[in-house]
Amino acid sequence: ARPHAMDLPALMAAVDTIHARDPSTLRRIDASTARVVPAAVLDASSSCFQTHTTYAVDDTDDASAAATLIHIFTLRDNVREALVHTLVPLGLRKFRRGREDEERSLGGAVPGPGSDVSVVRSNRGGYQSYADLLDSSDDDGDGDGSDDDDGEMGGDAASDRCERTPTDANAPASATTTPSTSTHARTSIPLHESVTWTTINAIAIEAYERIRRPAQRPAASPADVYGWLNVNAPGDYNRLHAHDSAEHWSGVLYLQIPHPVDDDAGCLGVRSDAPRDARETPYFVHPPRVGDLACFSGAALHAVSAFTAANAQNKHSQSLRDDAFRVSVAFNIE
Repeated sequence: ARPHAMDLPALMAAVDTIHARDPSTLRRIDASTARVVPAAVLDASSSCFQTHTTYAVDDTDDASAAATLIHIFTLRDNVREALVHTLVPLGLRKFRRGREDEERSLGGAVPGPGSDVSVVRSNRGGYQSYADLLDSSDDDGDGDGSDDDDGEMGGDAASDRCERTPTDANAPASATTTPSTSTHARTSIPLHESVTWTTINAIAIEAYERIRRPAQRPAASPADVYGWLNVNAPGDYNRLHAHDSAEHWSGVLYLQIPHPVDDDAGCLGVRSDAPRDARETPYFVHPPRVGDLACFSGAALHAVSAFTAANAQNKHSQSLRDDAFRVSVAFNIE
C-alpha cells in the first residue's frame, strides 16, 4: 500500500524518531522571513548560476554554523533547459526500468552498483537510485530518435562554457568578495558538449567552491561527489534525515516539479540544529522550482513533504503521465 501523505510540520517534528521535537515548538520560516547571510558576489556571466542566496535557518549570528544555513542557487537558463531536456527523460527511464526489474524478480531484485532497482532510505513510496548515478555518463545507449545536437546547450562554443575561478582560499564563504582571477586553476563545464549525469558533478563542485568554510579545502573533484536520482509520485515523501557529517556538504538539484505547489506540499524543509530543550525549533521551507539547487551541511536534518496530483484520478505511478513526477538529483560532497 502507498504511504499516506505527511505534511511538512509533521515531518519536521518527527515525533516517532530519535530526532523528535514538540510540534508546538516548531517555527516556520521561509525566504521572506529568514535572515539573509551575505554571500560572495556572483558573476553570472562566468558561472553556471544566475543567483545565490544564503539563509540562516535559526537566529544565530555565527555564519560558520553550517548546519544552520541553507544556500539556494538558481541555474542559468541555458544550463537549466539543457539539463531538463536530457536528464528528465533519462531519469524517468531509469525509474521505470527499476520498477520493471522489481516486478520481474517478484521482489527479489537487489539494488547496488549499476542497478536501476530502488533503494529505501528516507524515501517513503518514492524511487531512489543507488548512489552511483554521477559516476558514469550513462546515456542509456538507446537514444530517443532525436537529432545529434540533443542535450546540447545553445549558443557558440566559446560563450557556452560555465567557466569560473574558485574564490580566494582564505576568504570565508559568507564574506562579500569577488571571484579571484589569480593562481587558482580554472574549472569549467563544457556546455556545448552533450549533457550527461556527470555534468551535475561540475555544478556541485562550483557550488562547493562558493559555500565551503575557510578551513575546508578550496577545491573539490568529481571523485569527491556522489549522488542519486529521486523520482516521487503524488503521495511520496522523505522522512526527516541527514546525509552525512558537518564536515561535508549535501545538495539537491530539481529537474521537474509538478504544479501547483501550495500549502508547503512538495516542499523541502531544513530544521535548525536547536537543542532538544530549546523554546523554539525553527525550520526553513523552500518551495522548489525547476533549476533550483539547495545546499546545506551534511549534518542538517531535512525532509520533503508529499505533493498532490492536480488532476490525477489514479495515483499509481504506472498510470501517471511523465510530467506528474517530481524528479531531482541529490548528492554529497566529501
